[in-house]
Amino acid sequence: MRIRCRLGIAAITLTATTSVGFAQVEEIVVTAQRREQALQNVPLAVSAFGAQQAERLQINVVKDIGDNVPNLQTYTVTAGGQSMQVHARGASVQNPGFNISESPVGIYVDDIYQGRLASANLDLLDVERIEVLRGPQATLYGRNTIAGAINIVTRTPGDDPWAEASVGIGNYQTVKVGGSVGGPIEEGMLAGSVSVLYHDRSGGWQPNPARNTDVGQYTDLAARARLHWYGTENFNAVLTAWAVDVENDGYNGVPYAPFNDPSTAPFGAPGDAASAGSPLGGFYANWSPEGSNFGATDQAGFSLDWSLNLGPATLRSITGYANVKDRFGFDLAGGGFLGIPGNPGLLIKSDGSIDTWTQEVQLLGSALDDQLDWIIGGFYMNEDGSQDFGGTLDAFGISFLEQIESTTDSYAVFAEGTWSFTDQWSLTGGVRWTRDRKTLDNTCSGPSCTFEPGFVGSTVSLKRTYSEVTGRLGLNYQVNEDLLTYFSWSQGFQAGGFRSLCFGNLTEECAGDSFDPQTVDSFELGIKADLLERTLRLNAAAFYAMYDDIQSIVLSSTGGFPINNIGKVDVYGIELEVFWSPIEAINVFAIMGWQESSFGRVNPNSPPGGLGGATEPTRELASNPKFSGRVGFDYTIPLTSDLNLFYGLDLVHSQNYFSEARNLVEVPSYSRVNGFIGMAQADGRWQLALTGRNIFDRNDNVSGIYAPGFTNVRTVLPPAEYMLTLRVSL
Repeated sequence: MRIRCRLGIAAITLTATTSVGFAQVEEIVVTAQRREQALQNVPLAVSAFGAQQAERLQINVVKDIGDNVPNLQTYTVTAGGQSMQVHARGASVQNPGFNISESPVGIYVDDIYQGRLASANLDLLDVERIEVLRGPQATLYGRNTIAGAINIVTRTPGDDPWAEASVGIGNYQTVKVGGSVGGPIEEGMLAGSVSVLYHDRSGGWQPNPARNTDVGQYTDLAARARLHWYGTENFNAVLTAWAVDVENDGYNGVPYAPFNDPSTAPFGAPGDAASAGSPLGGFYANWSPEGSNFGATDQAGFSLDWSLNLGPATLRSITGYANVKDRFGFDLAGGGFLGIPGNPGLLIKSDGSIDTWTQEVQLLGSALDDQLDWIIGGFYMNEDGSQDFGGTLDAFGISFLEQIESTTDSYAVFAEGTWSFTDQWSLTGGVRWTRDRKTLDNTCSGPSCTFEPGFVGSTVSLKRTYSEVTGRLGLNYQVNEDLLTYFSWSQGFQAGGFRSLCFGNLTEECAGDSFDPQTVDSFELGIKADLLERTLRLNAAAFYAMYDDIQSIVLSSTGGFPINNIGKVDVYGIELEVFWSPIEAINVFAIMGWQESSFGRVNPNSPPGGLGGATEPTRELASNPKFSGRVGFDYTIPLTSDLNLFYGLDLVHSQNYFSEARNLVEVPSYSRVNGFIGMAQADGRWQLALTGRNIFDRNDNVSGIYAPGFTNVRTVLPPAEYMLTLRVSL
């Protein structure tokens, strides 16, 4: 099978609303503060999408969320379609394919922390809502949430039964079949649900002239089952089991033309200006040899979430387990080594496995005649992983194999409370203590392994412990029932760790040492308003985030891409979300983010010799466009009393940005148009929809990789994609 990983269990098929729109902007209940609240009453920067809204925005996989949240960028690169990079408010992760890589944006599914970005790009199943908390989550979502958290909340079965099935056919020989059924097993007591997904693309969209074929194929097979016990007044429990089987033909980078600055290129290559030049054989052409690019993952896990009402307080336990086996391979030069089409470069292969246990306990309640809402809790995570990571470059006799064994134990305790000292004013305060203990054994074999002078043996063993106390303080003013303003200070912490992408270099410059934690102090001023009789929603936030020892991948002097602490950086910006329903049949939206970064200090020895490239005053953080956004609409027209026509368009835009910290690879600005049109029965029992992404077939890059003399490739976004989907609900 050829697969593209999507963690989730049944597909979301795109639709517009199947009734005649909304008389008011849709209200969404969220749990951003670990208790149910209306979105507009939460004094945090939160983007939230209900199921219908997610469908209209074509949020089909986790990666798609980034296009719909201010100052959040998510895209796939290197480790195959099942992995993704995440960038938010200046913080980022660019090596997602490794067990020892961690995201600055925590990803949760039903409040279960998902630690591995190598397998996080999931198909979304039975989604009730998506919540994106922007900025550091100092207390309640504290595990690696220095820049935010994504929580995907799926549907829990109860007394209301459902049965749904969908079949979609798209270009590039794409077939997508999904089904979900749920409802009571014993009414008022026990309910269950089962969801399945099969998604196959047999035709690729990237030509490979070296192999006379097209690449970009994948196959997904996934399933989820859930039991919900609600048969007693004070006790509630949800047990979930899931599995995913995925294969794809991996990352297919597009090699760019030969270099033109000979002073920067070793081995006699013609030199390089990474932002210039053109692809070697067409905008999408990859020249990698047969079998070099691939990706696959097998995943399985379960979770148990129960709560017990104790009267004055509620006790909640959230337990999760996941086993992830992940394989990938790619040609780092995209088959264009030294600018020669069909010439393979460094061929990378990885085979990894990781087991993750998480346990969170919460005790929450109210006091002082409901003037004080409080929560205390604890969190524990254990990860135990192994990964074989190797590479060969026959032209220069390069060969290495790193065998990596890693463990992480993370502990935290937290407390937060909101005191409403008047009908309109409230004060929020919280604190969290975090301790991460990490170990690494890295054994390197092959002629390209390098160690510190005098090092005995072939294994580097490292142990590190990191701890931090973070806090949050906020003042909130509820002007009236439709207008909330707030000002907050929040801290974030992400532990240090061990370097990857060192290509056999186990010296202290790379995999033989660790990098330090990064921290942030962030100030935020926000407003949430429902206007014009709640037909217009306007949410805005201005932030100023001060990072210390910010972590970023930097090209090393030996050609690797290790994480380093590159310096002290301030990131500031404005975020705006507007949703307008001027009449019942139409919905209009605008999602916009603007951000700037300013280096206060560049660490001169990270890596040795400094960053190079751009000078400090002009340096910009990786994948940090100054402006990005999405605007669009959907419109529903009743054709008869029982039949609706719906359609919509939207525009996604990103300003140009640099793909890495040295500011040598610039990604040009891009704009892409998406749309849909369909017909549906008014009660939603069936619908037929034609969806399109990038309908004007624009050619756009999203990232780039550059190492002088080794690689100069670009990561491309897909051309136009279409799918016709029939969905039936019983």
